[in-house]
Amino acid sequence: MTVKDVGERETTPWPEFGTQGLDQNYIRRLTDFVDARLYLADHRVLLLLKCLMTCEMPEELRQRATRSVLGFRYSLLEPGTDSMSLWTENHQVTVAVAEYLAGQLFIDQTFTNDGRVGLRHKRAAHGRLMLWLSDRFRFGFSEWLSNTYLAFDLAALAMLVDHTDDEVLARRASMVIDLALIDVALHSFRGRFAPSMGRAHAEQVMHPEKSEMAPIIASAFGDVPPELDCDELASLFIVRERYQVPAAIRELAREQPLRLVFSSMGLDDVEVRRELRRHPQFPRLQMLEVVRFWWGMQAITTPATIVETMRAMRALDLREHRTFAPLQRFSRLPVRALRPALKALNPITSGAALHRANVQTLSTGNYLLSSVQHYQPGGFGDQQHLWHASLPGGIEVFGNHPGSTQLAPEGRSPSPDHWVGNGINPDIAQHYNVLLALYDLRQRRGMFEGRRKELVHIHFPFVLFDQTRLGTNWVAGRRRKSFIGILASHGFEQISETEIVQRGLETGYAVLLGDEEEFSSMSEFLHELKQYQLTLAAGRLSLVSPYVWYDLQWRGEFQVNGSPVRPDYPRYGSPSVQAPRNPDEVVVHGTEHTLRLAWPAGERVESVGQD
Repeated sequence: MTVKDVGERETTPWPEFGTQGLDQNYIRRLTDFVDARLYLADHRVLLLLKCLMTCEMPEELRQRATRSVLGFRYSLLEPGTDSMSLWTENHQVTVAVAEYLAGQLFIDQTFTNDGRVGLRHKRAAHGRLMLWLSDRFRFGFSEWLSNTYLAFDLAALAMLVDHTDDEVLARRASMVIDLALIDVALHSFRGRFAPSMGRAHAEQVMHPEKSEMAPIIASAFGDVPPELDCDELASLFIVRERYQVPAAIRELAREQPLRLVFSSMGLDDVEVRRELRRHPQFPRLQMLEVVRFWWGMQAITTPATIVETMRAMRALDLREHRTFAPLQRFSRLPVRALRPALKALNPITSGAALHRANVQTLSTGNYLLSSVQHYQPGGFGDQQHLWHASLPGGIEVFGNHPGSTQLAPEGRSPSPDHWVGNGINPDIAQHYNVLLALYDLRQRRGMFEGRRKELVHIHFPFVLFDQTRLGTNWVAGRRRKSFIGILASHGFEQISETEIVQRGLETGYAVLLGDEEEFSSMSEFLHELKQYQLTLAAGRLSLVSPYVWYDLQWRGEFQVNGSPVRPDYPRYGSPSVQAPRNPDEVVVHGTEHTLRLAWPAGERVESVGQD
């Protein structure tokens, strides 16, 4: 066995000024956006810094870019009000990387927004980065498996690795990139990444090949370099110069065996105080430190967080911010009245909180089925994508309760929406290739909730299948060697070439997948599908066949043949990657290589051969 540290790689550098659209108009677009401090302005700062650090440009333009970088607001602790959302998990790292590199680049210069010199900005950002990186290694990503927001994390970290002068920080950032790419490799299907996700957008779910993660996946695992678009943040990962994807992770991504993966990511809001208090590297007790973690997981208006949210909102003077302005009605209440008032008003914003996610993904060479188990059933949803099936030919199948909100977020479409998230979350459980989803839409209405639809629907692209069949309470499709069938507790209604609907306040369905290793034809698969009987009574969804029965009780147990199936997953549970929750070490076994990531010692070591 040969042991070596993960080495460096050569790659195409960031384009020179005057090529591939990097011209005066490009720089001015970036500076105008940064100066206006619009939503996603932190992304533009990173792109602007990349140009400043790697491009020769006219002096007047360089000075303009420098003024924008020095005048930016990098933290909620700095003076100013704007439309930026710097507190969510992905923005925490993008803005911290931007501040760190800006401070490093302009080490002795004064930053005009707060009057501190670059060295102080660099030190402040370094502390936030070390916390963020350590939390991701220990707890995973709250925005679990997102094919949008994970891309932003990876782009920022790749740029940090390229340009930091701190080798310890570069090593830590590389290890977190490794973990994110492990997640992608384990939960992808034929290069498409659309498993269950903490935050999703409709277009990227229906067409994962168009997601922000698609060029990153192609760059990390593909044989053909993706096309470079310097307006997109993912370009920073594509042009990386130092970070090399370990061979063990590439082997995970390129091999497509039968693979069952259990993953646990994030924390419930009620766990945060305890887990941060006993964090082995960075124990935290202060209110703003705890709030930073809560807001990173968007737990702003939950019973566990509302008191500290109101205190932090006053301390940081966020009363004018679009996200926090609706909370002004709470501002005059005494502390003891905040939680009762929140429970009485029942705002749908509580559904934005990204709680602990126990995700099961089954993938074969012919299909993928992924879901998060028992995720906040009956609660409000937001952007969480709770289950997904992928088949060959770009077929993506998923279902939700279409939501409606009276709130209009800055810079993106409102959520939940027609295909995004859920108005009311279902109870979901998966056992290998079978998934049960149980909906109860009779929950109490919430503040800011729009008109609640009394139906659930499924995205089922009939036109992409080779064969489809639709019955009164079932639908089935075949694509090449892959089959999917869905049984409904109430009747299905096809309303378009991509959508079927099940109406009612209390409904459920079962999703079954298979391939030609089990079924020789569509007829044989349909014969098997019709052996199952799906019933819903007294909050219990039961799927029964001559061979096996599944039973899902609303907010209760999931049983298979009478035996409870527990959803408390380890951080990683798969043949290739295993680690308990809150690990200090993660080991990846590829087909020929092994990667060991040991966080306390900061070791990132790859072995040729198996341990």
